[in-house]
Amino acid sequence: MRHLAFTVIGVMLTALLGCGDKKNNETGGVNDTSINVTTPPAPEAPVEARDFTFDEREGFAQSIRTQLTDLDGQIAQLSAEAKSKGGAVSDRALERIRAARKAADRSLSGIAKATADNWDTVKTNTNRSVENLAEAVEGAMPK
Repeated sequence: MRHLAFTVIGVMLTALLGCGDKKNNETGGVNDTSINVTTPPAPEAPVEARDFTFDEREGFAQSIRTQLTDLDGQIAQLSAEAKSKGGAVSDRALERIRAARKAADRSLSGIAKATADNWDTVKTNTNRSVENLAEAVEGAMPK
């Protein structure tokens, strides 16, 4: 009977002492497993077709030229990494990129010929061709 009483007292003391208030930085020898996730700020979205009216078509054309210049830098980098030169980028992917780049040039030249009546179609087609080019470039990037 005494053993039972001492055991109960021992368990109660352990519970009282072990379950006291702990400071936030005390982990009892266990590493903190919480994850602090920080996300980088999202890049600024490219200017879309709906941002430009027919009267602002020169600004739209300049926006497209800027996007194409950025993509041209990436294309040059990919071309340097072509498989035919011992790199990781397939030659077929580079052919698709070149075809998409020509289509983007054709769309860009269509801006100068646009009328107020077909402006929305020209904007949509131009943006689509630039998006297709960007997707082709992104798809060719070595993983």
